[in-house]
Amino acid sequence: MRLLKRFVLLLTGSAMILGLVFWGFKQNFPGKTIADAARIRLTAQTGIPFEIQDLELGWNKISTPEIALRTPKWLTGFPDLRLLVLENIEAPFASIITSGKVKMLGQVHEGAIKVSTDLLTQKMLDFSINGLQCERVPLFSLVPYAFVSGVLSLTAHIENFYALQKQARFPEGSLKGKLNDAHIRISGGTALMDLQLPELDLSEVYFNLQLGPLIHIKKIELQGSLAGTIDGTIQLNDKRPQMSLIDLNMQLTPSPSLKKELSTYSTMLRTFQCGETIKINLKGSFNRLNFPTRNKC
Repeated sequence: MRLLKRFVLLLTGSAMILGLVFWGFKQNFPGKTIADAARIRLTAQTGIPFEIQDLELGWNKISTPEIALRTPKWLTGFPDLRLLVLENIEAPFASIITSGKVKMLGQVHEGAIKVSTDLLTQKMLDFSINGLQCERVPLFSLVPYAFVSGVLSLTAHIENFYALQKQARFPEGSLKGKLNDAHIRISGGTALMDLQLPELDLSEVYFNLQLGPLIHIKKIELQGSLAGTIDGTIQLNDKRPQMSLIDLNMQLTPSPSLKKELSTYSTMLRTFQCGETIKINLKGSFNRLNFPTRNKC
């Protein structure tokens, strides 16, 4: 009995000492130094300016109030903005202990974000976003010729995450998701012959992409005032992104109400129609699209 009592006292004393040591380390945790080092490394590796607030060490996690991504210099002609802001980011210790994976949780423009990678190899990266409000994200202001609003959810699997930290320029893997309750306003500019098109009300936009230097758009499916599918490719230009080349095939059917709003363009649209469906191929660069051609009926 006396031996057991001593053992309990020993455990209690050891726990108190460890607690005091951890508390002392927590009070002197170099959160600013680590955040600055992470910021410099991420900016150098990605070419995207990062802002990371001081890291904080808790009893069961490491956290930071905010991480922001700014407009990269290679996006010439675009204003310097905080394109994406992640808030209340935390990495629990439990996932590292139980699975050997680093997991980060947080909020992003009224949605939730989750990121995970293997602690040792860092070969792959998985992340998901749920409930992001597109109209609150400055990044979407860079979408060519369009204003986009809606609720975005997606999952991504990046297969070359380790290579991206070394020399690879483009993420490779898969990206799937959907945009719900979407409203899209298209303003053509000179690239789209200054067309001013009616706003699209879409109940859902589903997308499935294969990522790489050549993005393969396996399928984009639209439901709402404009229904149909889009597939094709985007050949990325890392030095001049606005010169990236697109080759898209579209099969789209406007609703009766949208068709009425498009009556101004009815003569032009008839040249692309197969019955009620518009079938077109669109090629060119983001900043200089070719005139669309009709696909075979």
